[in-house]
Amino acid sequence: MKDAELQGVVVPVITPINKKENVDETAFRKLLRRLIEAGVHGFLVGGSSGESPLLTGKQWRRMAALAVDEVRDQVAVVCGVMDTSTRRVCKKIKFLDELGCRRFALTPPFYIAAKTAGEHLRHFGAAKEAAGGMEMVAYNIPQCTGSQISVDTFCEMTTRGWIRSCKDSSGDWAHLQELIGRGKEVGLTVLNGDEGLNGEALLAGARGIVPVCANYDPWTFVRLYEAGSRGDREETSRLMTRAGQLRQTLVLSGSCWLAGTKYALSAVGIGSGKPVSPLEPAEPPQRTSIDALIQADRAAGNVLC
Repeated sequence: MKDAELQGVVVPVITPINKKENVDETAFRKLLRRLIEAGVHGFLVGGSSGESPLLTGKQWRRMAALAVDEVRDQVAVVCGVMDTSTRRVCKKIKFLDELGCRRFALTPPFYIAAKTAGEHLRHFGAAKEAAGGMEMVAYNIPQCTGSQISVDTFCEMTTRGWIRSCKDSSGDWAHLQELIGRGKEVGLTVLNGDEGLNGEALLAGARGIVPVCANYDPWTFVRLYEAGSRGDREETSRLMTRAGQLRQTLVLSGSCWLAGTKYALSAVGIGSGKPVSPLEPAEPPQRTSIDALIQADRAAGNVLC
């Protein structure tokens, strides 16, 4: 598992929490087992979907420890270490190393955004030095960090031997196309984290997808990955219709992009549905839409829990 390429459906796992906003251990383990049984290929825990920057340090460490313990090398586990400074990131990496986690995902620092190539290379270089034998996955999500990692910087980090995989959630198709093409030349595996582009990204040569809606319906995205990877455009298009429905209902129908997925999982018996404060829970119209989706899926015989 340590040397295996990171590819396939890598689910950005949500972090179920209880009323006190502590990690709900039972629900988290149940979600991980459900996803493994559905045939996903890996997890990104403590990412944006996992609300990592909103968790306390103690709860972030608990979330990471639970994931490593529950998965036990059945699939790849990548743990997000994004934070507001390089020093904070390196402390998280040290904890993961002691925990036995083999991969971590890292964005540029945020709040005071690091925007230049020099700042990005300084940040990722220090993280790589702190990582020892752990694998670093560079993560581009400019809508959260305030800065975009350039294709040049991705390729430079690859040629220096710092990374061999990256996640791009920019939603910028031109940027993603260039990253896939130039990344292939230097041996960089590209995972796409924008669900609206999942199908086209796979057909263009992305080696994996990181869709938040896979928390609710992992089976659609496993089939999508298989279809896109074999170049089946017709089947990819058909499955992207379903993915689009999920995205519209779970992600885009409310004020908080994450609340719908958390509510949907709670409706099928996983977690409280509560996002970490101050994020807004799913609103009544959004809950009504999600309830209708779940009812339709059950009527169609789709496995939900």
